[in-house]
Amino acid sequence: MAQEYLLEWLDMLISTTLDPERTNVREMTPQQATELIQHIHKETATIKTKIKHRAFSLSREKHIRLFLQNHYVSIRILLKLVRERKENEPFQRKDIKQVHLVLQTSLEELILFLETWFARYLPMDGFANRRNRGKRGRKEPPTLKNREKIMCNLSTDQIALVLRAADELRILRARSLRSVFRTIAPHLSTPNRKDISFDAMRVNAYKAEDSDKKAAIGQLQHIIKKIQDY
Repeated sequence: MAQEYLLEWLDMLISTTLDPERTNVREMTPQQATELIQHIHKETATIKTKIKHRAFSLSREKHIRLFLQNHYVSIRILLKLVRERKENEPFQRKDIKQVHLVLQTSLEELILFLETWFARYLPMDGFANRRNRGKRGRKEPPTLKNREKIMCNLSTDQIALVLRAADELRILRARSLRSVFRTIAPHLSTPNRKDISFDAMRVNAYKAEDSDKKAAIGQLQHIIKKIQDY
């Protein structure tokens, strides 16, 4: 059953417009920032209305559950991306920082909305993770503090493409592509991102842009030439 993706505008805003790896965020003017904030507020209210209308119009339990869970998980992934960029240099400018703050607050508001109205349809791990974060506060587990990071001069999307290809060719062998990302992503960083979300990487592996394909292929060709020279 085909379902409308109600987060399309927010997804595009986060994955393209406000992604420093794809867009020069610094070029945003104060006027554009103000307009963007207004649009985020409007879009958030519209999404809530559409989610309620769609959920209540579906007659089959499994369709309601699938619709709500897909949007709930997508919002959590988008929120994680937004939080990861908080310390990036472009978002330190006052007006752009305000856009980022409003966007994060709106995503958190959508999560709370879903958990309040449709709790019984949502995956329990989402609630468990939120409770655990509350208990831990800001203290980072020792295993994360001691984890060695490797800087990769590819973007997150380009890394995702390379790992997806390696998995499908069985160069890397794991239970699933998700397992590959979950195992490798915590050890990598990029020039624009200190911490990489393996869930976001998994999603981006299937939304490749031609520019990312060309960049990844170009680097792989350099590797081939280097190996040939050995």
